[in-house]
Amino acid sequence: MGAGSLLSLIIDNKRSRAHMVTHHPTGLEPGPGVTLARHRVRDGIQRLILSGEYRPGQRLVQQELAARFGVAQSVVRESLLELQFCGLVEAVDNLGMFVSGLDASALLAAYEIREMFEGLGARLCCERIGRADLRELTELAEGNYRLGSEGDLEAMSALDRQFHYRMIVASRNELLARLTESYRVLGMFVRANRAIEQVRDEHLQIVGAIEANRPDEAERLARRHVQAAREAIERQVSLDTFVPQWVGEAKEDPVVGETAASPQLKKDRNKKDRPS
Repeated sequence: MGAGSLLSLIIDNKRSRAHMVTHHPTGLEPGPGVTLARHRVRDGIQRLILSGEYRPGQRLVQQELAARFGVAQSVVRESLLELQFCGLVEAVDNLGMFVSGLDASALLAAYEIREMFEGLGARLCCERIGRADLRELTELAEGNYRLGSEGDLEAMSALDRQFHYRMIVASRNELLARLTESYRVLGMFVRANRAIEQVRDEHLQIVGAIEANRPDEAERLARRHVQAAREAIERQVSLDTFVPQWVGEAKEDPVVGETAASPQLKKDRNKKDRPS
């Protein structure tokens, strides 16, 4: 998904929400009960996709989903729009919503967006981050390395994603945090196959630049870190060894999404997969 496509999805999503407000009987946004239902349905559909129950190319029938989750079709429609924004589903004209296919080009495009956003996040952190945030980022970087050394690749990858998301949160820019959802979900299906020592060092260098209030350096290091992960994936693609997988039982954490290992990933636990 390129920058133009991402912007189009943002605009479409905003238009959809504006339409819902305009056509709601009271002229107001639906209440908190409807919002909570939408989030529950969104997370439920996401789990069905990530677990492999709903396969790429499969049509998502709103009536069936509404019956499955016990909600109105309008709630399902809103949930699917959010998942479309994240890249998990796609709309086909006159046919409806379908589970997206995941390929290297989509992931690489997401990494291009991620490089820009995380560079901005690191820069903003220099002005806004607190001492507790800095300690947390340092602990996450060290914990990520420790788990990788112990061979716990699942937990290592989850902690790696949490490091990046917590840095965005520490930038105190709510819009930026929401925009990162579009690539964070896609990032749940790939490891960039990099040395854990190098990843730890890069994480700590970013934290050090933020703590020293050096915004130019923090942005450069954050962007270079993501760029290195993208280049690692590009090398896998060029060698025809990159195989993205829409599998694994998804566990959505309030802070960061976490995907448990699929049967195939469990077979590969001893392989030296690395975080991004």
